[in-house]
Amino acid sequence: MSSFKNIPYGKQNINRADIESVIDVLNSDFLTQGPIVPKFEKALINYVGSKFCTLVNSSTSALHISCLALDVGKGDIVWTSPNTFVASSNCARLCGAKVDFVDIDELTFNISTKALEVKLLKAKADGCLPKVVIPVHMTGQSCDMEKIFELSQEYNFKIIEDASHALGGEYQNKKIGCCEYSHIAVFSFHPVKMITSGEGGAAITNDPEIDKKLKRYRSHGITSDKADFQDIRENELWNYQQLNLGLNYRMTDIHAALGLSQLKRLDEFVKKRRSIASFYNSSFQNSNI
Repeated sequence: MSSFKNIPYGKQNINRADIESVIDVLNSDFLTQGPIVPKFEKALINYVGSKFCTLVNSSTSALHISCLALDVGKGDIVWTSPNTFVASSNCARLCGAKVDFVDIDELTFNISTKALEVKLLKAKADGCLPKVVIPVHMTGQSCDMEKIFELSQEYNFKIIEDASHALGGEYQNKKIGCCEYSHIAVFSFHPVKMITSGEGGAAITNDPEIDKKLKRYRSHGITSDKADFQDIRENELWNYQQLNLGLNYRMTDIHAALGLSQLKRLDEFVKKRRSIASFYNSSFQNSNI
């Protein structure tokens, strides 16, 4: 019989406070989207330093509604990194867009800004510039967002940061997700990520119009904001109106409670991960591996 044990892909860290937070929701009046979802959204806004947050049931869903909110559709082109999970490109394909890839930097494994600039020059000459570029912060280290943003101003494309790995990380002394150099940033709360809500994700932005779209696409394209209602006759009373086709991508209060509890320990988790990474770096610094 073998004495070897399989190394798990990842294992969540759940404590008593996490469990109690979920039990509290189970004993409450809300199981689906209730008061805990906006509390978690507010806590994330405060943590990363952004203006708006839309919680959803997965990072894949967050990427999808981000593309929808930026009006990605048939005939558009979206570029991303080839070194990522399928969701980073599938989100654009689900909108009917074409997807192409930009080579990565061999040291960071993130999207190469040099390769991006070369590709943009050629795409401009060929008349096929991307509508959106999705940089992926591989293993939590940020892409060179300032340079990518400069290129977006020159070549007129929007930016969605796939920050699924990067909650708690920093770029230029600010939290990843503050959206200083992007239109939207997306986080994941899958169990192998920085914190977990079981399954879940978030789309962060500083643009109020994008935020409205994100929240509508999360919930069937419906709004309850009467200022956005269309074609309402005098004296007609409506609680909500569907403005566009949307999806049921909402996060439940059960998941939000776990995520909100976990967020309180995020800095502790980041510190431990950095310590482990430092150990690996020092252990293999003289190795060819």
